[in-house]
Amino acid sequence: MTNTSRRSSSQQEATRGRLLALLREGKWTVDDLAKRLGLTDNAVRFHLATLESAGTVRKEGVLRRQGAGKPADLYTLTPDAEESFSRAYAPVLAACVAELRETMSSAQLVAFLRRVGKRLAGGLRHPQGSLPNRVASAAEILNALGGVTTVEKSGTTFHIIGRACPLSRAVEADHCVCAAVTALVAEVVNANVAERCDRSGRPRCHFEISNR
Repeated sequence: MTNTSRRSSSQQEATRGRLLALLREGKWTVDDLAKRLGLTDNAVRFHLATLESAGTVRKEGVLRRQGAGKPADLYTLTPDAEESFSRAYAPVLAACVAELRETMSSAQLVAFLRRVGKRLAGGLRHPQGSLPNRVASAAEILNALGGVTTVEKSGTTFHIIGRACPLSRAVEADHCVCAAVTALVAEVVNANVAERCDRSGRPRCHFEISNR
């Protein structure tokens, strides 16, 4: 890549960063974004199209102006993009678990977190078919939540092994948090799941799965 290409790419990333910052404030039309960013409408549309393809931005409603003008599309962040900007989830979860630990025994807390995991799984589409397919789907769900996992097979047993944990900061604060993820995986795969996570350093997921 030439220096000119690098500068152009860097400028485009900076512009998209400014555009995303505006979209965090609410919904905007192309005209409004163009005025705020000092760009042409076509330039804004180019960046919006790229962000839409990436699943970061979406159209949500229209702005109807006075007169006979055509309604203007309103753009906003997708829910996933909005969540990606927040750094509050992990510390809030850790604080909630710490608060619960003061009023519950360890067994009660683990049971509560298992119910949380099942509730999370209830909002997901459960895969059908063979156990290998269900295990692969569970690994994909963990990756979508921020984990980095792969699937390995040993005899009739499957292992979802992570190089990173989607709830690492909360797990570091209290190992019981793993119970929620274990219950989620168990609901998705509909099989026996044993938690074998490595918490000797930075938490790494490991779930051993076998047919019931």
